[in-house]
Amino acid sequence: MTATKYRIKIPDVDYWREMVKCQAACPVHTDARGYVTAMARGEVELGHEIAHDPNPLSTVCGRICGAPCEVACRRGDIGPDLKPISIRPIKRVLTERYGPEAGHRLPGRVAAGDVINEETLTVDTGFSVFSAEIGKQLDPCSDVPGAGAPNIYSPARWSRKELKRLASQTGRKSGKVAVIGAGPAGITVAHDLALLGYKVTIYEAGPKTGGMMRYGVPIYRFDQEAMELEIQSILDMGIDIQFNTSIGEQITLADLRRDYDAVFLGIGLMKGRSLNVEGSDLDGVIIAVDLLLNYNLGYKVTLGKKVLVVGGGDVAMDAARTALRLGQPTEEQQEALDETEARAEEESETVKTAFDVARTALRLGVADVKMIALENWDELPASDFEIEEALEEGIQLFPRVGPNRIVGENGKVSGLEVIDVESVFDDDGRFNPKFKAGSERVWECDTVILAIGQQADLEVLGGADDVTISPRGLVEINYATGQTSAPDVFAGGDVAYGPKLIIDAVQHGHLAALGIEEYIQGKQLQIEVKTEWTELSNHVMFENWTKLEQRKVPSLPVDRRTGTTVVELGYSEEEAAEQGSRCLECSVNTIFDGTKCILCNACVDVCPWDCLKIVSLKNIASDEQFAKLVEAQLGAPLSEFLTEDQPSVAAMLKDDEACTRCALCAERCPTDAITMEAFRFEEVLSYGD
Repeated sequence: MTATKYRIKIPDVDYWREMVKCQAACPVHTDARGYVTAMARGEVELGHEIAHDPNPLSTVCGRICGAPCEVACRRGDIGPDLKPISIRPIKRVLTERYGPEAGHRLPGRVAAGDVINEETLTVDTGFSVFSAEIGKQLDPCSDVPGAGAPNIYSPARWSRKELKRLASQTGRKSGKVAVIGAGPAGITVAHDLALLGYKVTIYEAGPKTGGMMRYGVPIYRFDQEAMELEIQSILDMGIDIQFNTSIGEQITLADLRRDYDAVFLGIGLMKGRSLNVEGSDLDGVIIAVDLLLNYNLGYKVTLGKKVLVVGGGDVAMDAARTALRLGQPTEEQQEALDETEARAEEESETVKTAFDVARTALRLGVADVKMIALENWDELPASDFEIEEALEEGIQLFPRVGPNRIVGENGKVSGLEVIDVESVFDDDGRFNPKFKAGSERVWECDTVILAIGQQADLEVLGGADDVTISPRGLVEINYATGQTSAPDVFAGGDVAYGPKLIIDAVQHGHLAALGIEEYIQGKQLQIEVKTEWTELSNHVMFENWTKLEQRKVPSLPVDRRTGTTVVELGYSEEEAAEQGSRCLECSVNTIFDGTKCILCNACVDVCPWDCLKIVSLKNIASDEQFAKLVEAQLGAPLSEFLTEDQPSVAAMLKDDEACTRCALCAERCPTDAITMEAFRFEEVLSYGD
């Protein structure tokens, strides 16, 4: 019989960083573990500092981030309640207390018992009371859950402290930078460059800031005043902004390149895509981003009684939900609507657009909103909560159904001919839909909303031939620096990467700001990763951490979700603290000292998660790295130990994916061979010689 061979990985710095999955998954490397556990301890101001440090748009992200950190969270794979930490709504609590919106009464911040439309709304959250004061009077590194190392969090290279330190170095050149577009990427670039000491001017084609955050996200999903307060706090850093200034019309890109040391393009994907089928030019066919723009600007759109949304994404769903809320526009609103030039940016993937559009249709006063998607239920890439809320509100979602042609009478939409989908992806996983012949049928409708993708309006380039455009219609860049083929022109956000999340656009802004820094200074930045380990002598988890369940964020009852009222109410401070106490504290690790181990197996026996094993070296699928490690520790080649009749040494293997950091193994070890230690890192910028 062949003995089991365990495949192993020897930890290094990258391994320990990747173990903190929430931070590793965040495009800007926010230490979510840090602010979640700070929230659980009642250290709200510290939690906000950690959340805001790498993300100048933390207020916005606390409300509408796609939260890749939650998707990656190991808590969703461990324990009785297999759901991740509610990271995004915890961030919202922190920014409401200490962000730019603190002290302001904003739409959507509704507490139990508040008066709404002269009626009392009672919010039943189902939470038990959790003391936010836990651990406040205890010393660091003792028995404070989540406290850990003196450096309480791990900052990325674009942290405010690091950018200020870089700016303070002597011999740096000054410079002027123009930013085109006041969306998330442009605002982030401006923020970072201001910290670095540059003079920044933003050119925005519209009358307000926010870009796709304002025009591509329905008002009912988050309060725009909070966004405005956050962006204004960034502009107050000394950043100039020129509104209602279209580059390519009043000012050309060539003008900016002549007057500024560098230019950043952050114009997003401003144009929606049409559907290349019969009837797509009929009156009553609306592009999703046009609908969302008019809704977010306060105009009402006449959609009729029946609406069909084509697309399986979040924005399509939002449009449908909005249609149910808008009803018939007033004469004044209709006049304003007729005069409005539709322009908007896509928030993220096409699928997200589709859900936003569908939910928006509900808010436009439409009673019958149907949505079709090529994907099946388990293939829909939309957020689970978006699908759940859309279905709660009465949207009818039909998966595995595609558009065939748009039917009309007298130039006006009267129906949509749909066809069943056989499959969406081929055997190689590529998008290649196949349809069922003979399954065509016509569904009556007054309006067809198309949420099938967005594209960039590249007229802003004004014929700049040295800026290369990709076959996808995007600006080609160096992804490490944001630099285009024209050395003084940089780009980021959707115009360079295609549809992404808001937090992705923030990352693109960070990268481009550092790229502009390198270009103006004429030097290349180097990144040094400094690490720190701190032994935790009495590491403990939060009380009842395995039993606490993820709780849904309180929201308005379905019958209250009308007009522009923000649906999500948010956690209370106590609720956020309770949810934060579910964190596994993945930056704490069990460290083994083999010189103290007596192979008593006590740690293996006590582990409730079966993540420890003591095995012979013969049972390890060794490689060159493992062989070097054995020889360095034991003073003899690995081959000598593999030929022993009776093994003289063994290896301790640990499944870090299963470990919950409960510290039972360290408590049980009679020789103190196991310690619980907190890992922290810091990215430091410097210039090479």
